[in-house]
Formats: sequence, C-alpha cells, structure tokens
Amino acid sequence: MALVVNSLASGSSGNCILVRDDNTALLIDAGIGIRRIVAALGDVGVDPADLSGILITHEHSDHIAGAVRIARRYRVPLVGNALTLQRISDAENVPTRVLDVDEEMTVGELLVRPFPVSHDAAQPVGYAISSNSATVVSATDTGILTPRIRDEAAAADLLILESNHDEEMLLKGPYPWYLKKRIAGERGHISNDTASGLLLDLADSGKLISVWLAHLSKTNNSPKMALTTAQYLLWSCLGTTMDIDVALRDVPSLCWRQADHAAQLGLFTHESKLSCGV
Repeated sequence: MALVVNSLASGSSGNCILVRDDNTALLIDAGIGIRRIVAALGDVGVDPADLSGILITHEHSDHIAGAVRIARRYRVPLVGNALTLQRISDAENVPTRVLDVDEEMTVGELLVRPFPVSHDAAQPVGYAISSNSATVVSATDTGILTPRIRDEAAAADLLILESNHDEEMLLKGPYPWYLKKRIAGERGHISNDTASGLLLDLADSGKLISVWLAHLSKTNNSPKMALTTAQYLLWSCLGTTMDIDVALRDVPSLCWRQADHAAQLGLFTHESKLSCGV
C-alpha cells in the first residue's frame, strides 16, 4: 500500500494526524480525547494497538491531550525530544522513545526526522516522514518560516502547513493585546499571508506538491479565508493554482494517498474527505 495520511483534527482545540503505509502507522500528536482518536482510527481501519508511535511536536495541550492515555492503554510509545517529554505529565509511566532534533528514526519502512520550529514551548519541532518514494512534512505552531522549514517544505510531496490567522482579523479581533502579540510574534503562529508566501515560492520553483493548510484559528480565520488568500496570491503572481485544501478543526476531514509513481512522476491522488480507509 502507498503512503496514506489522514487529518483527524487540526486547530487550537486539538491536533492529530495519522501517517501510515502497509505495515506501520504513526500519529503526529494526539491532542484530542482518546475516544475520538480511537473512533477516527476505527473509521479508517486502524487498530490503535497497531500504532508504532505518537510523534509529539511540543507539550501544549492541544497536541498531547490524549497522548498519555493512548500510550498507557495500547502500549504505544510517545516519541519526542527529551525536553518535550519531560514536560508531559505522567510520561514517565508510559512507553517513550527519545528522538532529539535532527536525529532520524526508522520505523518499519518509514524514516522519521524532526526539525526545529519557532514556538513558545520547550523544544518544538515539525516532522518529515518519508517512505521509499514520498515525503510528508508537517510544520505547524511556528511564528516564523526558518530556512530549515523552507528546505523541508521544498522536499515534501504533501506539506501540512500552518495558516493560523488573517492578520487584519487578529488585529481587529476580540483577543487582549498581549495574546495578539504572542500569536503574531516570532514564537507564535504564522499567518495566511506568510503561509501563502511560502506556497508562492514553491510554485515558482516548479515543485508539484499537495498542501493542507492547518491549525486555523476559530476566531481569527476561516477555511474560506485561508484558502482564498493562498490561491489568490498564486493566481495573481504566477497565473497558477496548487492542490490546496484546509484541515478542519474538530472533525476528521482530509485524506491524501500516494499514487502509483510508475504511472507518472509526481502524480498523486487527493480526496477531500476521510475516505482512505483500507
């Protein structure tokens, strides 16, 4: 089976991504409740006991809310750098595996590589997960797009990219000023405009890529706003569009499946609902 990716939840109320191939299934974060995770996995034919690990990006609750319970009940290791694992309550009582930034880990036939991002957490990371013919890159919860993030994005076949807020909506919105500064700061979250600028650079390079805009704010953004911002910039600057979709907040929403590369290099199938059960 080809590489398959499912968005189970995305946003400040919880984040969880499933990445799998024939023999290996990994979660990137488990920031929703265990019942929701188990139900969503069941809908795509994955037994939580068959998970090979939960890759933790950082210790904020919207990324770890269900992680320890899943790890305890199904003996699934939490995988993350030492500083992050130390900040997860009760992690010392469940299976863990330390994977420090810039180290690599092979799980089955998948290669997992964390890379640093800029966020107000102990040692936050994104993840690149590669099969023998495709790479998925998840880069959320970062206030800036570092050269490293840009390099990882350029190597992706599926890029899961934060597009947290519309800058004007955040500025004029109801949040207190200190929170607006945190979100817009270098250790906060990137905006629709910043995310779109990266996509413009990728498109200008001729890279064929699928993109999920992720971690959208409920208050300072909308799926329509994020998608329109990206596609408008691409069309106005390059006269082109990209395969872009939006990961929804509280429900399983997207599925991406690696297509047969023998048929056509760079050809991928994309389905906009959770329909990649096998």
